[in-house]
Amino acid sequence: MDGRQRAWGRAAAAAALAGLALAATGCMHVAGAKLYSDTAAPDGQFSDAKRQWAYDGETVTFELVCDAGAVHYVVFGAGGDEEVVDSGKDEGRFRWSSTFHAGIGDKQYLVYGKPYLVRGRRDYIYDRLDQKWHFYPGRTDPVDVGTDREQVIRLVCYRREFRVPVAGRGGPPKRIEVGLVKATGERTAVPPRPAGEPEARGFVVLGPDAKGLYTVSYTPTHTEVSRSGVTRAELLVEHADGSQERVQQDVDTP
Repeated sequence: MDGRQRAWGRAAAAAALAGLALAATGCMHVAGAKLYSDTAAPDGQFSDAKRQWAYDGETVTFELVCDAGAVHYVVFGAGGDEEVVDSGKDEGRFRWSSTFHAGIGDKQYLVYGKPYLVRGRRDYIYDRLDQKWHFYPGRTDPVDVGTDREQVIRLVCYRREFRVPVAGRGGPPKRIEVGLVKATGERTAVPPRPAGEPEARGFVVLGPDAKGLYTVSYTPTHTEVSRSGVTRAELLVEHADGSQERVQQDVDTP
């Protein structure tokens, strides 16, 4: 065994002894925990920014990183739901995913993760009937110990609507093609919404208004917008008088 292996062995033994001491005394031990999320960067990398954004319907992955050997499980929570996550293959790294939704306006979520050390048996029990975790400490067991402060990310869930004005040249446009372009260059073609199907995907054309303008309206899904930066709507319009026009609009999708 070389010196590096002996050092690793001593570190593992120290972590185990620290855990035993904590379990015996119930004292708070700072586990150096930090909460990350994969929403902030366009390439999906994790960030520890305390305020982050997610689009309506997007599934976000969170990771709590803490000292290996000092934590048995982490309680993650958001929007009134909690989940207990045991350590995975990478000791000291705990991951949890959740899907977020917004209405007409933005919706604020407080996402948290708190690491715990088990004393006796774990105090959180999963109820298969209501499919929820419950805090249920035993009457004779000492309560599990939180090994660090609760780590928090404030997540804003939002959605956007494109409303692109189009001039009426001789009457309603004969044909409109709509495409959405992400900051990465990825393009999505958007079809017109079928008549009589209000829940179907697709853009609608409203108007004309008092000025003779038409409005192309579409609310994109989370798969159609940039993870950060802006998303661009590009329209090719064939007018009633036979002329063609290209129109574009950028919408901030943070």
